[in-house]
Amino acid sequence: MELSEYIQKWSEKLSISEEDITKEYNNLLKEEDTIHTALTEEDRKTRALQRLAMTYKRQLRSPAVSFEGMVIGVGDAIDTVARIRAEAIRMYKDNPEAAIAAGIADQEGNPLDTREKFDSGKKNRGFGKPLPEHNFLRSIFGVTLKKNVENSAKFFTLNLSGEIAKDNDIPIFKPVTFRAIDKTTPEESEYRLNSSVFTKFIVDESLNMPPINVLIDNYCGDKKVTLSELDAYHTQNENDYNRFVIVEGDVSTMILEPTAIGSRRLVLDSEQERFDLESPGTTCWVPERIDIDFAEQSKVVVMGRTTRGRKLDEQGNPTDEPGDVMINVYGLYSLPEYKIVPNVKELIEEKVEVQEEVIKSEEPSQGDW
Repeated sequence: MELSEYIQKWSEKLSISEEDITKEYNNLLKEEDTIHTALTEEDRKTRALQRLAMTYKRQLRSPAVSFEGMVIGVGDAIDTVARIRAEAIRMYKDNPEAAIAAGIADQEGNPLDTREKFDSGKKNRGFGKPLPEHNFLRSIFGVTLKKNVENSAKFFTLNLSGEIAKDNDIPIFKPVTFRAIDKTTPEESEYRLNSSVFTKFIVDESLNMPPINVLIDNYCGDKKVTLSELDAYHTQNENDYNRFVIVEGDVSTMILEPTAIGSRRLVLDSEQERFDLESPGTTCWVPERIDIDFAEQSKVVVMGRTTRGRKLDEQGNPTDEPGDVMINVYGLYSLPEYKIVPNVKELIEEKVEVQEEVIKSEEPSQGDW
C-alpha cells in the first residue's frame, strides 16, 4: 500500500485531517534521518511510517474521540494538593508524632492524602498514600461538535488534568480540533468531557464556523445573564465550582496596572447603568494570560466565574459582610461593531468629538453549525 493510501485510510478512521497526518509523518521521517543514519533512505521511510502506525494504534485504544469547535473560556490552573501538602508539612514540623498518628504524614514527613472521598462523592483511590508534588486541574468551556455526528453541536465543559492543565496557550476564539473522553450521560444537554494523553488543541482555519457572537447566541444562551441578574445567578450557583457565566456590558473603567497576583481590572456598565453617573458597575478581574485589545467605552462580552467579595468599611478595610458579585474572567471578546481600539483620543471642544475606529462585524457564515 502506498503512503498516500495509508494516510487516507487513517484519516477516515481517526478523524484526523490528511494534512495533519502528513505533517506528523514528515516530522518522524526528519527524526529518522537524524537518529538512524545507518539505515537506507527507504528503510527510514518505512520506519517512520511504522512509528506513526504505532502512535495511531494507541489512539484507537484510547476512549478519547475527536471533536471540533471553539474554546470561549479558559479557567485558572489549580494545584489541588498544594494547600493539603503545605498544611501537612506545617503540622509535621510542629508535632511529628501527632501528624503521623492522624495519618497526615508518614514517618519521613511525606504528606499523605487525607481525602477519603472527593467533593463529587467518588472514592479517592489515593487515600492514605503519599501526595504527589502537584496535581493541576483546569476547566475550559466552549462549543463543540463530535466529528462525523450530525447535529451534535453543544456547549461543553472540558476538565484538563496533568501537564496540559498548566498550558497557558490554549487557543481561544479560534476554530480547533481536539480529542477528549466523552463522559456525557444521555440525559445531559451539554458535553461533559475529560482530557486524555491525546488531548491537544490544533487550530484549524478550514472549519466552517459562525462568528463568535452568533456562536454564543446559538449555543450558550442559557449561560448568558444580564448584569442586573448577576447577583441572583451567583447566589443560585455558588456551590458549583464550575459555574460559568456570560455577560455583556460597556467598559466604563479599565485599570491595566496589574495587582500583586497579576490581574487587571475592568468595570462594566449595564444598559440601565450607562446614564447613571453614580452607578458602581460590575468589577471584572482579567488575568495576564488574556489579551485586552480594546479601549474604554468598548462593548464587550465577558465569560468567567462569579465570585463575591467582602464589603469594605469607611477606611477601605474588608468586613464580614458580603459585598458585590464580581467576575474572574476566563474569556474576553470585544464586539466588533462597538470596539474602540486602544489609544483613541478624545478631543474636547465646544462639542466633544470622540475619534473611534470601528471594526465592522462580518455576516454569519453558512456551514455545519
